[in-house]
Amino acid sequence: MKKFFIKNEGIAWNLTDDKIRSDKILHSTQEYQKYWGKIKRGENFMFLRYGDGERMLMLGQEVHAQEGWQAPNKLTSLGLALQKTLNTATPPPKNYLNADSTVTYAVTCPCCNSELYFWYLQHLKPDTSITTANVWINANFPKFKRDFLELKRDAVLITNYRGKGKTFGKLNIKKHYTVDDDCVNFWEREGQALIKQIIDETGKEENLLYAFSAGPLSEPIMIELYKNNPNNCYIDFGSALNFIIHDGITRPFMLENHPLAKKTCWIFDNNRIDLNVDVLLTAYKRPQRLMQQLQAIQDQTLKPKRILLYQDAINSYYKVELNDNILKQFDNYKIAEENTGVWQRFVYAAEEAASKYVCVFDDDTIPGKRWLENCYIHMQQHRGVYGTNGMLMVNPALYPAGNSRLVAGWHTANKDITEVDFVGHSWFVERNYLDYMIKKPYINKFKYVGEDMCLSYSCQEKGIPTYVPPHPLNDLSLWGSLPYYGERYGADEVALSINHNSLKEMNEAIVSMRNDGWKFLVEKDAKYVQSQIPILNKLVKFQPNGQLEVDHSFVKFILSFFGKKQPIFMGEKQYEDTVNKFFDLSKHDYINLEDDKHVIRLEYLMNGLHKYALHILFTHFYPQLSLHLKKLGLVENVDFVDGRGLLLLNT
Repeated sequence: MKKFFIKNEGIAWNLTDDKIRSDKILHSTQEYQKYWGKIKRGENFMFLRYGDGERMLMLGQEVHAQEGWQAPNKLTSLGLALQKTLNTATPPPKNYLNADSTVTYAVTCPCCNSELYFWYLQHLKPDTSITTANVWINANFPKFKRDFLELKRDAVLITNYRGKGKTFGKLNIKKHYTVDDDCVNFWEREGQALIKQIIDETGKEENLLYAFSAGPLSEPIMIELYKNNPNNCYIDFGSALNFIIHDGITRPFMLENHPLAKKTCWIFDNNRIDLNVDVLLTAYKRPQRLMQQLQAIQDQTLKPKRILLYQDAINSYYKVELNDNILKQFDNYKIAEENTGVWQRFVYAAEEAASKYVCVFDDDTIPGKRWLENCYIHMQQHRGVYGTNGMLMVNPALYPAGNSRLVAGWHTANKDITEVDFVGHSWFVERNYLDYMIKKPYINKFKYVGEDMCLSYSCQEKGIPTYVPPHPLNDLSLWGSLPYYGERYGADEVALSINHNSLKEMNEAIVSMRNDGWKFLVEKDAKYVQSQIPILNKLVKFQPNGQLEVDHSFVKFILSFFGKKQPIFMGEKQYEDTVNKFFDLSKHDYINLEDDKHVIRLEYLMNGLHKYALHILFTHFYPQLSLHLKKLGLVENVDFVDGRGLLLLNT
């Protein structure tokens, strides 16, 4: 597979470079050539289009569409008819809507609205032919407009009434049927009569082009015509025909300089991806969190195929019994008779999960609604172990002491995907990865710790890295653990992570695996770990007012990794206010290296040098100064460091 890179922008996932190609990606430019070529060659197939309005109708939600039509907050007969056009709604007639290329569903693409995209994918059969609903518009629109006006075919039109009597390029219009603006009421009043009229008048003819531009009415009408006679070409052109029907510009993509007019959309090749994900939840001493966690999983944009439960026993004077009303909400569950620790849930997931992907959750982790989607999107680009709380070792021998590692994930809001040594709180993996870990001897050596380390270690042996996908501050829906709950639930009295014996065992586990061959990133690529310091030092705290706050004072804690030295801040005057504010310093805590004429005075630096201090230099002259300091026997990144990178936190 060729490498490709997708980045989240709000609710959409955009390719970072449209020139990047992958065998999993379909570009709208190529898709246009494919489907327009079929039309031009006179091939017979059906091309249905679905967007936000269609889904809202199918869900019975209130709609106020751009074209002016509205729908009430209830399931209408049009919404029900649209449900039936999806090939999972009702058993299709024999030989109808098969998986070959004669039927294509064009749906909202992940680069425009990923929530909609995953919703449609999970309401269509896995082998359905799927493309982007924007194949005729956006960057493709100028070519479509030119090609459509030159197209010569016998055609039947079904459009808004404003198109009646107009010329549609060089098409030979045999019949033109029209619909009202109020599509919801039109369907109830006249929908079936219109379908009967079209079938009676043209239903026996073959090799016609049925061109649709009738909003959400297009699909239920088209389906009935196709069932009656599949030997025609049925295409929903949607708003791409508005330039004829409405005699002008009605959508932003028609404006030459609008961003949509330049946008090339993309979609996954449905034949090359596997959407199936099984989720395993854990019940132990926090059963009160289980229903909240289950709801968060059910609300995921990427719906799990199955939800499993592993309930561990409690070796104490009490036990937790879940009632049948709770248990029946899971596809399967296992209740341990004796306490098995943290490993057996992974064994159960390996045995019971049937999907390609599995996501295992700790019992204190409440994910955002796009967490599975976030992991899935990145898994398609970089196969790996994905989690929400990543550990990047600085001094593995000291783990889990605070100065032993950098942390990526919900604590630190990493903006981009970050490679780490191991992850916790939740684990999104290919199911077969679990086999690697449970074959290791540590499953019998450690009971309450080490499962997170072992998973990444065993996968590393197979060439599989470990990552934390993006946790952007402006979109908590992508987070693996919502910080408000993470802070509250992760620090309660039953948490293993705050148990003294567990902390001791964590150190024993990491030392044992390291001795057996586990290689940490700091040992393989120290420069990479160094590069993460200005990024992974944003301690996120959730405030009572619901806002996220970044604690910049955490930078001082991170800097202690460099020999545990007291930091001294030195630099040019232009940095003074920024540095003082950023590190919460007072004026006397910052030493200026400049004189009044903004000339760097080396003696200012020399006067500030002393042992047991890390000198953080904020100056454009850092390369020259670093050479001088090295001649004095000082070690870069131990005795002094370029501090300008740390200020990236403010951007």
